[in-house]
Amino acid sequence: MRTGKQYLEALNDGRRVWVGDEFVDNVATHPKTRAFAKLTADFYDLHHRPDLEDVMTYVDEDGTRRSMMWFKNTNKEELKRKRQYHETIIRLLGAGSVPRSPDVNNSVFRTYVDDPAPWSEQSVGTDGRDLTAGILDFYEELRAGDLNAAIAFVDPQADRSRESAQAESPNVHVVSRSEEGIVVTGVKSVATGAVFADYINLGTFYKPGIPEEQIVFAGVPASAPGVTMINREANVRDGEEVEHPMASQGDELDTTIIFDNVFIPWNRVFHLGNPEHASYYPQRIFDWVHYQAVVREMVRAELMLGLALLITEHMGTSVIPPVMARVSQFAGFHQTLLAHLIAAEETGFMTPGGTYKPNVLMFDFGRVFYLENIARLTAELLDLCGRASLVFPTEGQWQNPEFRPWLEALNNGPVGRPHDRLKISRVIRDFFMSDWGDRMGAFEAFNGTPLLLIRHLTMRRAEISATGPIADLARQICGIENPDRPESTNYLNQAEYARRQDDAVPARP
Repeated sequence: MRTGKQYLEALNDGRRVWVGDEFVDNVATHPKTRAFAKLTADFYDLHHRPDLEDVMTYVDEDGTRRSMMWFKNTNKEELKRKRQYHETIIRLLGAGSVPRSPDVNNSVFRTYVDDPAPWSEQSVGTDGRDLTAGILDFYEELRAGDLNAAIAFVDPQADRSRESAQAESPNVHVVSRSEEGIVVTGVKSVATGAVFADYINLGTFYKPGIPEEQIVFAGVPASAPGVTMINREANVRDGEEVEHPMASQGDELDTTIIFDNVFIPWNRVFHLGNPEHASYYPQRIFDWVHYQAVVREMVRAELMLGLALLITEHMGTSVIPPVMARVSQFAGFHQTLLAHLIAAEETGFMTPGGTYKPNVLMFDFGRVFYLENIARLTAELLDLCGRASLVFPTEGQWQNPEFRPWLEALNNGPVGRPHDRLKISRVIRDFFMSDWGDRMGAFEAFNGTPLLLIRHLTMRRAEISATGPIADLARQICGIENPDRPESTNYLNQAEYARRQDDAVPARP
């Protein structure tokens, strides 16, 4: 299994990276990127901790011990074991400070390898080439090296007032084909954490009017000739571990990637040229990403509950009944997200490739619940903190013997040491009142799939359809038959291979 040291060494491969106005010559050592590179290295090193061996690793069918990110869960108990793996990483890497850790990025490929044939069969412009072998070979390369393939699916925004504008977009598109492979040019507007990855997992989402040449799914090395990664200004507080315990851990960065005549060999091309395929299948790719997202958000909700308990106890307000009632909202938030996870696991189903998959609707609506409530509860937490969330001394001020007696009296409470309140406040400030924390919130709200898009994509699921089985009870009560009209709803319109990735027949009590 890969070590953190091996990972950091691999980052020095000549990749072209800009962070703000600075060119980054080595991602592992540059002040703008080294903290997050180290945090990702910590991810790999967790797999080598003897006390975590049973959680972080498994022994495969050949007797080789591997990272649990490659573990194929074939039943409910194994899915719960996979959740424990994700949850352990989240807890040990800053309570969700790494939304696109390698285990999340690589989970995208679970849908590819579960049922790879449609990706090849539905392609256009491949001259009949079988892309299936390349999909399986690439997955094995990732698995053998514990590599990290960052997700690059978000396309540039086009003029949405007219469908014809999509064809004018600078989106990545095929410019030429040969016997050896394809050449692509264009831009992916957001690829979170691509700077810290080995590969770029190139894909696209359907938009009305999208032309065939913009439908490209492929694996591209981060250091491939013609690839340039341009990042926003970093929010990292490098070297400020005491004052900024969270922001000092690094900034994952959200990357715009330029592909300037980049060559991709055929064995790294997964799908080409079919807008219909892109209209309903890529969302199934992200099912595993969204399942992990609810795990992450459940842990984040637990952190918020703990912070609310700690700060109100330290200030002595926790005994006031109205405050107790307000804090209880965080308990409900956490427990409801946990309930979504448990329900998703309990009502899962088997995919074509023999994977036990959690109930998609349960975890999708868990994501919706989080996004609907997080802004309100963030405001609630800050209101419970009062000035403690922002007005507190620096460590240097605290250590000043002239100020220390005054500051201790100012931060004294019925429980805990005065200095403890500073530690609690710093975490709350970093997570909920800083540019670093705001980026985390923006990631969940946008990069992690926006609320309205989650709802839209969920309504395109096989299950949510008037001609699907979920409407059987309503038809029975109304005394009407299910019309044999596939054009009437999405259920029968969707390709069979896409429907197989959904729980098309929900369990009945």
